Amino acid sequence: MQERVRASVLEAQLVLVGIGTEFSERFEDMETDAFYGPMLEQAKEEAYTGQLMQYLQFHRVKRHPSERIVQAYDRLAGLLEGKNYFIVSLCTDDLIFTSKLDRERIVTPCGGFYAMQCGRECVTDQESLVTDEKVMEALLESIDDCQGDVSAIDFPVCAECTKPLWFNCVASPDYKEEGYLSQWQLYTKWLQGTLNRKLCILELGVGMQFPQIIRFPFEKIGFFNQKAYFYRVHSKLYQLTEELKGKGCAIACNPVDFLLDEEAEHDCDH
Repeated sequence: MQERVRASVLEAQLVLVGIGTEFSERFEDMETDAFYGPMLEQAKEEAYTGQLMQYLQFHRVKRHPSERIVQAYDRLAGLLEGKNYFIVSLCTDDLIFTSKLDRERIVTPCGGFYAMQCGRECVTDQESLVTDEKVMEALLESIDDCQGDVSAIDFPVCAECTKPLWFNCVASPDYKEEGYLSQWQLYTKWLQGTLNRKLCILELGVGMQFPQIIRFPFEKIGFFNQKAYFYRVHSKLYQLTEELKGKGCAIACNPVDFLLDEEAEHDCDH
């Protein structure tokens, strides 16, 4: 099946990729981790539990990223090499930006760890989003050196209200969408150029979380573009709609496993 996908990508004029949360870093095992577990317990008692949880997940992703996920992204980069593509991702772990994929061809409308924001509206002259890499690195080093005590972590704070900052992601209160809007504009402009052109749509691990961002629009694009072919890869929600009959392939597999050439079941309409 991987060879068939490669052939479709090679033949296509453009490739549209959707990446869902099955591709995301998993944080469940942090609770039993010798380093993170005790701090997660402490975090439950702190006033700024939400921010602390984000900080520890940020540290985990930056210091101990999932090698399999990054390898899968690099496989995807190899698959797309030399192609005109765009990627829409629901993942908020930013692992996609550590891969060989072109970040100028990626939009992450759910945000991630690349910027921080205040959790409420502040009247201030400062930029609404904090993207200073020095702030991010200082937070990482503070967690490195805290010796398992969350009270020793140096919180980055809002210059106006002095409250700890959140990361600019959809799970944060008062999520500021301007963090991704410029890339979204590039995506919509790119999408306009796919009409009546040979398009390969590759949906990887996209379930029913925020279906209005990827799942439903991609189905619509696949239906209206008579030259499109659709691949949906998901461990459970891999089924295609009746409207895409004859125009797609349903692949029952975790997307990371699929890109790493591990076994997958598939049902293709020719």
